[in-house]
Amino acid sequence: MKTFLFSVLLLISWNIKAQNISEINNVLEIPDTLAFEKEIRIYKDYSTTNGMKILRMYDEGKNNWIVIIYSYSLNQVTKINEIHFPKKNIGKLKPKNAYLIWLNLLITNIEFLPNMESIRYKFGKSYIDADRGEYGIAKEVKHVLDGQGYQVFIKNGENKNYFSFNNPETYLKYYPSVDELIAYNKILSILEKEFSF
Repeated sequence: MKTFLFSVLLLISWNIKAQNISEINNVLEIPDTLAFEKEIRIYKDYSTTNGMKILRMYDEGKNNWIVIIYSYSLNQVTKINEIHFPKKNIGKLKPKNAYLIWLNLLITNIEFLPNMESIRYKFGKSYIDADRGEYGIAKEVKHVLDGQGYQVFIKNGENKNYFSFNNPETYLKYYPSVDELIAYNKILSILEKEFSF
């Protein structure tokens, strides 16, 4: 029963946040739909504050990539960091290859990953338990109640996907063999390495 109530509360909180995405996009002055053939948006929500970071990466065409990272709090944009990718070396600095970053994201199967809610059946250990003389299946599951939640929107040509997950680093410690958790963490490690997101 506790697991059921927790799941319902989690779904309600994600639905409330999902409804706010349109409002956030309005404040950021970006469309709700992904406008480019190659585009990704990740909304990183901090559960302990009203703050949020949004990463938007897209190709305007002809390998002209732009990354914009917004800091958002209390219904306003508090910071914007825009990254352009020069084609030539700047002094001794070699430019980053944005298309290579995009391909590394695609390798994680980001176009096909499901919501974390749909893989929760993989979490925990099932066992047979006797309660008042009757046998049944019980499951021991770890829940992480605090941390960071992510909503991901991606478009790669005809392929479009939306999924959400939370606290993947912590869940991966408990369930290291779950492929989707490995992929969620790989996405975050790419974004951390390339954009400090």
